[in-house]
Amino acid sequence: MTSVVDVWRAVDPEARLISGSAAGLGQPVRGVVRTRAAPPHLPPALDGQLLVADGSLVLGGPLELLLVALREAELRPVAIAVAGLAGPMPDAADDPIPILASLLPTAILADRAAAYQRDEGAVLERASAELRLACAESALADPEVSAPAGLIAARMRRGVAVSADGTLQTLHARPAGRAIAARFAALHARLLSGSAPGRAAGARRTHDDLWLLERQIRPEAAVWLFDDLPFAAIDEVAADALTVTLRALLRRPPMLRPVEVPAERASAGAVGGGDPLGETLLAVARANGRIAPAARTLGVHRNTVLYRLRRAAVERGLDPRRAEDALRILAEAERRP
Repeated sequence: MTSVVDVWRAVDPEARLISGSAAGLGQPVRGVVRTRAAPPHLPPALDGQLLVADGSLVLGGPLELLLVALREAELRPVAIAVAGLAGPMPDAADDPIPILASLLPTAILADRAAAYQRDEGAVLERASAELRLACAESALADPEVSAPAGLIAARMRRGVAVSADGTLQTLHARPAGRAIAARFAALHARLLSGSAPGRAAGARRTHDDLWLLERQIRPEAAVWLFDDLPFAAIDEVAADALTVTLRALLRRPPMLRPVEVPAERASAGAVGGGDPLGETLLAVARANGRIAPAARTLGVHRNTVLYRLRRAAVERGLDPRRAEDALRILAEAERRP
């Protein structure tokens, strides 16, 4: 069932938990109700609903006043999202109910939360497709693990780390989360000893209250999302999207399939180096699979590029319009002196 943290992370990852217990973020959401009216004119609500309240209700006063009004009306929402709260944050309330602060307007926040709660699967499927494409494009532009990892860290506002062969390849702190990144770095060696192929992937909590979401890339390589708050379904989707790209980037050598080519071409190298087919493969890969920009770079007609791609597919089994092949071609070019 959809939880508070699932709705929060998918609808507005930039929202902040300003009051209440993080433990309450795992409670199920059974509906969404919104209000722009001041207490006691509150909408009727059932237990388990997410209340989206206008920020004007708490400006100039403590959150405790809103919670008192809810208790007097015998309303107990599972959480409160205060919308349009762009000014100073109100003081935290002495109550475990989670209260989130969002910059989004009340209507937009409530509509998005309700849409997610109605059809979580469809929202996550769209997010998965978008994140996989974004990771692939990032890796094509910069074939280093730090590029897609940094993209996920920025979009999801979570810390992201990638480790391979006993080395921390990249570490990205979420905004305002450098101290948490330092805690993760201190845990790195212990995490490696506990990361075994075939271990069930998922979120877990360390003894020092650091939440980890791990995915195995290949033997001796893993990616982690980390934070001091629980993970949501959208974070699982993001971790999966990043893992797909990292598996291509960290594929063990040989990066290119062995093929038989004429001796005079073999001396020129697998990609580029005076080899027209190799130069074409590299140009198309760098152009994100687009033919016209690659043709302009090479100074040839687009039909010449298409002809060379057909030949390369037959002779070398490579097509730079496929993301995985493009990553291999770019990685090979990076390794050449």
